[in-house]
Amino acid sequence: MNLILKILLWMFPVALPVIAFTWNYYQVQLQASSEQIGHISSLVSGAGARELNDYLRLRASEFSIVRAGMDSCDDSVRGGNYELLVRDLMGQVRGFSALVVSDKSGRVQHSRVVSSYSDQHIQPDVLNNTLLLPVADFDDTKLAFKVWQDSIPDLRKEKGRLFLTALRLESDSEVNSEGYQQLQAEIFNLNQLLQTPPIHISYSGGAQAEALGLPYRRDTFLFTQPLLDCEQQINGYLTAFLDRTQIENRLLNMRKSLKDLGISLADVVLLKGEPRRFVSPNRYLNIAQLEQLDQLSENSSRYQEALAGFLSVDNVADEKILGRLLRQDEVSERGVSDEEYQQLIRSDSSLQLLVFVAEQEWKDIGQALLYQVSKWLLVSLLFLFVLIFFLARHIISPIVRLKRSVQRVAGGDLKAQAVVTSNDEVGQLAQAFNTMTEALARSERELKRLATTDVLTGLMNRRALTEEAVKERRRANRDGTKIAVVMLDLDHFKQVNDRYGHSSGDIVLQRFSTMLKQQLRITDSVSRIGGEEFVVLLPNTDLLSAHRLMEKILADVAEQSIELCDGATLKVSFSGGVIEWHSGDGFGHALTQADSQMYKAKERGRNCIVS
Repeated sequence: MNLILKILLWMFPVALPVIAFTWNYYQVQLQASSEQIGHISSLVSGAGARELNDYLRLRASEFSIVRAGMDSCDDSVRGGNYELLVRDLMGQVRGFSALVVSDKSGRVQHSRVVSSYSDQHIQPDVLNNTLLLPVADFDDTKLAFKVWQDSIPDLRKEKGRLFLTALRLESDSEVNSEGYQQLQAEIFNLNQLLQTPPIHISYSGGAQAEALGLPYRRDTFLFTQPLLDCEQQINGYLTAFLDRTQIENRLLNMRKSLKDLGISLADVVLLKGEPRRFVSPNRYLNIAQLEQLDQLSENSSRYQEALAGFLSVDNVADEKILGRLLRQDEVSERGVSDEEYQQLIRSDSSLQLLVFVAEQEWKDIGQALLYQVSKWLLVSLLFLFVLIFFLARHIISPIVRLKRSVQRVAGGDLKAQAVVTSNDEVGQLAQAFNTMTEALARSERELKRLATTDVLTGLMNRRALTEEAVKERRRANRDGTKIAVVMLDLDHFKQVNDRYGHSSGDIVLQRFSTMLKQQLRITDSVSRIGGEEFVVLLPNTDLLSAHRLMEKILADVAEQSIELCDGATLKVSFSGGVIEWHSGDGFGHALTQADSQMYKAKERGRNCIVS
């Protein structure tokens, strides 16, 4: 027996535990990779669903502004000229790619798409005199309006009953009672129901989007509302196409997040049912595979043998949820909270976000790992103890720490960071994970900012103002102080837009907002609630002080000139209504009172304050 063979035989007992250790290490790594991929797919699914739901809620709120701008009965200047109204509104919306006006029979009369998608001057009116909505959707829209119209007498009767009850409570000096406040809220809700026809939201319009020249061919959310004349009769219908590309961009970003983490054999799709169908591009999943599953439960992430991979599922708001959300927000003083919105989505939505990672993904990882382990095994025969120490310290530990970080992020802690101790594959994976969590945190902060800020002026939006008003009301009730509410409206602002253009109008709004903030205290709140209307909340201020303050601001504004883009300058004025917000009134009621005072100021010739 030669020496080489003897050495091999002597090394064999030592090699056995090394081989066993190496094999066990390979199995642990493979299992860790599998669990890690499952956690990542769950994280991407949950964060992506939250982002989509927040985006859809913002679009529903934006449509409320669109429908307010189409009130032809109150527009005495344009007299119901829907083509002009659609053109003006199209320059203001951010989340809709097209606005279409149909006649009473549902046939298209006017259409407008965002300028970035087509040339407005040469775009053919390809949809004119065609039916926009499917017959079933159009019938649903008409039926909803008929039900609302038939309910008006009962609603008015109920409003009268509540009003008489409120008068009795007032005569009994119970205006501060909980029952009286509840009555005021119910009267407010009934007023909103009487003034607001129902909106129909459907998921369709792919063929029409293609005809309009929009950059997508799949169905999207269509928001449809009746257009009423002054006698509450239908003149036609307005339909807004939700910008499908913004949904696709979010799905694409989720795929990129997975790819940045080294996961390429993955699907990120939207599924709608029943019957189940994909409403976004799919690569690996198919309906036949999904039909083998008993159910797709929301907020689940697990290995599915029938699919040969990990599947994470989260619900996304569908057309029914958005319709209920929009209706509740418009007819209720309280609206729908985030928690209620999420609960509706979890319980009733038929639209789901699926994140699927194919089993082959971690099998490929396992094959690469096995090759690497084999090389380590050969080296370990020479450097056994050094290699064990190196493996424990530099390979296993980073993966375990990364796993803990993934679990923390999956639990909602977006501040969690993976410790990067090397620049190898594991270190790059940790760096990519940190980049993804930072992007998710920035996205969450940006969504919160957009939800509470007017994009043009940087002021509070109506939602943020309402929340601030509730806090100030509680503080005033506790401290026994007074609160004044001011409604402002820029005089002749439409003439500024018509003469100088909407970009100049935006400059005027921004400059006027700056003037207001400079004149107010740090404890005061100012909000742009729509168009050229602003609301100022003045805590610890009585009616007389508020009136004097607004007259001072009116005088200061009148002395300042605003420079436009082309070098032209102009001066602006405003009309204001000031009221003292009593503790027994809701904030919506206070806004109504301030709005009434503001219109009195306009009737007096504008450029004045009425309290």
